[in-house]
Amino acid sequence: MKTIEQQSLDLAFELEGVREITVIRRSNKEWYFTFVVDDPLTKRPETYALLTQRGSLRTWSDPRNLFSFLFDRYGVTAGNFKLVEDFKDENRSTPPPPS
Repeated sequence: MKTIEQQSLDLAFELEGVREITVIRRSNKEWYFTFVVDDPLTKRPETYALLTQRGSLRTWSDPRNLFSFLFDRYGVTAGNFKLVEDFKDENRSTPPPPS
């Protein structure tokens, strides 16, 4: 999974290149989303997640706020969700923090 800054995500939505939005529960108080967009250089589909301004993964403690963000900012009305984070997809070797 790659990460992307807010302004690049805004542009991807403007160009209607975002697809396969998935909301993932990392722990009871840590939720984030991923999406698929074609890499501008290789044209291959890549999975991305949103970064904070400080360069870390953007998470929400309440999934309702995450869903509101996706709907209010981008008009997202459908997607997928995972209640258990898939460590292979995340290239992580450790489990999420206990909840």
